[in-house]
Amino acid sequence: MRTTFSAIAVFFIMAQSASAGQIWLTMDQVRPYKLENPAQKIVIGNPSIADVTVEDSQHLLMFGKAPGLTNIYIFNEDGETTENLVVRVRSPSTDMLTVHRGVARTTYNCTTNCETTITVGDDPAAFQGVSDQVLNKFTQAAGAASAAGDEENE
Repeated sequence: MRTTFSAIAVFFIMAQSASAGQIWLTMDQVRPYKLENPAQKIVIGNPSIADVTVEDSQHLLMFGKAPGLTNIYIFNEDGETTENLVVRVRSPSTDMLTVHRGVARTTYNCTTNCETTITVGDDPAAFQGVSDQVLNKFTQAAGAASAAGDEENE
């Protein structure tokens, strides 16, 4: 009897998890997703792993932020769950090189030349160094665009 009960419990758990849809995202990439029913509210389990941009009530853009697993609940205008998506975010595997020096990890993007890239889980010093460079570049580009706009307004 106990074996039968355990089998029924396992079947019930598997049936519940099977009702959730699953979607794979690649880190730093966007993927469009079309909902079967219009959404009124969207809740992301862990927004540091994946995020969503709402195009309209039936079209989403899903963005993989960091490798990991989370879920997204989608509710209709009556507050009922219409979808529960299990979202798995993976690191891009092609053109990437990971170097381990003891416990310190550094990731390189080797599309043409191998260059250090920002990857969650890398050594904090390497991660911060690349982050600072990217921020400086962005700040310079924004300043140049602002200066060009000021010249046009004169």
